[in-house]
Amino acid sequence: MAGRYLVIFHLGPVQDFIATARRCRDLWFGSWLLSELAKAAAREIVNQHGGDMSCLIFPAPNRQADLDSQEFCAPNRVVALVTGPPEDLGEKVREAVLRRLREVRDKAFQKVKGQIHRDTANRQVEEMLEFYWAACPMEGDFRTARAVAESLLAARKTTRDFAPAPWAAEVPKCSLCGRRESVIPEPVYDQKSEEELFREYGIRRGERLCGVGFLKRHGERAPGFFSTSHVAALPLLERLAEGDKSYVEEYIGVLKGLGLSPERLGKVPVEHPVFGCYDGHLLFEERLREFFEDDATLEEAKIALQDFLEKAFGGDNPLPYYALLIADGDRMGKVINAQGTPEEQRNLSQKLSEFALTAARIVRGHQGSLVYSGGDDVLAFVPLHRALDCARELAATFRQMLATFKVFEAGREISPTLSVGMVVAHHLAPMDEVLELARETEKHAKSVQGKDALAVTVSKRSGVDRTVAAPWGTLDRRLERFVALHRLEAIPDRAAYELRDLALKLDFLAEAARKEAVRILRRKEAERGVRPVATEVLSELEALLGEEGLSIAQLADELIVAREFAKAQDLAGMPIPGKDVT
Repeated sequence: MAGRYLVIFHLGPVQDFIATARRCRDLWFGSWLLSELAKAAAREIVNQHGGDMSCLIFPAPNRQADLDSQEFCAPNRVVALVTGPPEDLGEKVREAVLRRLREVRDKAFQKVKGQIHRDTANRQVEEMLEFYWAACPMEGDFRTARAVAESLLAARKTTRDFAPAPWAAEVPKCSLCGRRESVIPEPVYDQKSEEELFREYGIRRGERLCGVGFLKRHGERAPGFFSTSHVAALPLLERLAEGDKSYVEEYIGVLKGLGLSPERLGKVPVEHPVFGCYDGHLLFEERLREFFEDDATLEEAKIALQDFLEKAFGGDNPLPYYALLIADGDRMGKVINAQGTPEEQRNLSQKLSEFALTAARIVRGHQGSLVYSGGDDVLAFVPLHRALDCARELAATFRQMLATFKVFEAGREISPTLSVGMVVAHHLAPMDEVLELARETEKHAKSVQGKDALAVTVSKRSGVDRTVAAPWGTLDRRLERFVALHRLEAIPDRAAYELRDLALKLDFLAEAARKEAVRILRRKEAERGVRPVATEVLSELEALLGEEGLSIAQLADELIVAREFAKAQDLAGMPIPGKDVT
């Protein structure tokens, strides 16, 4: 076969590999590896076409050097317009992807100092890879060829491969995926101490890992990536002044004296000007339990921590919550379908690549850790005191950068927008559960009419999850105002919960419920019972229930959600906007 073909490559697994994460670094590594494999595929396609970058349609970096850049994230689908037999190219691309996977695997396994079943681990890693491709001759227009190639790829992905596989060994399963067998010999757990297990394998005593688990655990270290505990601690660390450095050194010295190794102290890639390179997990009493097996030693560590918090922060403790943010472009399918030529599709791809690089800078600028930014997708950990601002800037930047791409919807011309789902989660919550909740929150944002929306879920360890969602310019504006009112102590905390109870009891009597809600607000006292709620604030909340049509339940939930951001901003010592309003 000769001529020109439109070829689409798919690399996976996506959810299985990315979502099965116990630590946030596991989550980052899954995304990073898929991007690396996709870049290996793209590089091979370009190499097979004499270095001609124009053969790539998606992604479409401006320079070949971008495919080697750590900052450039490639999606797990590669679309190219190629010449020559596609079956030959497909095999060459597959070999290039496997070579890159083996390079990453071998480098990771070199860091494992203890004995593992290496042959089994190698096989597990290679069998994990999904590699599918489909091609269509470019005999007609571009849209038709792409539709045919997409249909063929979908059919190939649903065609199961029945490769022969031996029965699984009778050994414990991996703690991360729960399916593959552990490659750590079981006698090791009786022979090694907790410290030796961590030093030689990077595991805790009850933890088992398969080859893929070891790949995640010991693979490439994330540049600028923090643990969830460190992200949760950042609002408090914002207050550390230069004079507090002696307190830090004193606290770290006690921990070292108690036998805590440098590995367990943690090492963050972006050094704090006062707290240094130490991980914020050292600021949480519940994390100290992981490092000291002896009760007496643990108690000494707790006392040292409380002494440090008292000297450095007047006894304040870090909030145990952080934000996981997922952003996704709206109407991107329609926008892609509207591109009628390979050149138009490349222009869109280049703009998406530009946004991905900009998104990475935005997340870092708000003290966050970027998991993934490729095309119109963003996944990031952000400290609570900066989370709303970060999400707003991402949405505004996306809207601005893609403003020239138009589609018709409901009789009007419209450009792509960015919807964001954000979950406020406990720093010790299982990562797979937090990620699933963040995806559900993103669906709430996507279900808002007209999209271009924000959705926030607060998931506390006690109580029910609360989700609020509305378009940009509406929800973020209200949350920002409620945060300021909370920080000014202009709204009593109990008011929101009483409004929530009222909504459950009188939901079927809307007008009666609204009047009772107003009564509840009017009899509440602000500033911890010192004075009545200001007339201006009461009028503002009543207007939301009346003129703006906000339901009592949603007002209550938004007040409760805003309280979490207010606590973080207070802890960080941020200025309060509109302080003279009330």
